[in-house]
Amino acid sequence: MTHALDWDESDFISALEVLPTIDEYEEGRHFVVVKDGLRLLLSVFPHTSDFAISVFRVGIERPAITLRVNDCRGTRHTKDDYEEYLEFLPSRIDHPDDLTRAPYGLQVPFCIRLRVKPTISLEFVKPL
Repeated sequence: MTHALDWDESDFISALEVLPTIDEYEEGRHFVVVKDGLRLLLSVFPHTSDFAISVFRVGIERPAITLRVNDCRGTRHTKDDYEEYLEFLPSRIDHPDDLTRAPYGLQVPFCIRLRVKPTISLEFVKPL
């Protein structure tokens, strides 16, 4: 079931420390962070509750990792004296090259935690 993503763009700007570009049809927000030889591309499609994360080595065209997540149930922004990160609530991960193959993705029982401070990192954690 597709629903609008529960997210706050200002949380993403705070956590990622960059402004997004907006695609031609104003459906996607694209955040690019370059740090410590890595380039993070986070694309958020709030109307379809989808997002994609790719991490590249600077100067290398092919990503080291790519995740396409559909039907995300929401996001959470955490900022305290010790850390700041974004969490994407449990969702469905699809294979980025073949979205037509059944069973159309894998339900994941964990959150994806994204940090860019002090460096770019992705973690898979149990939901609280």
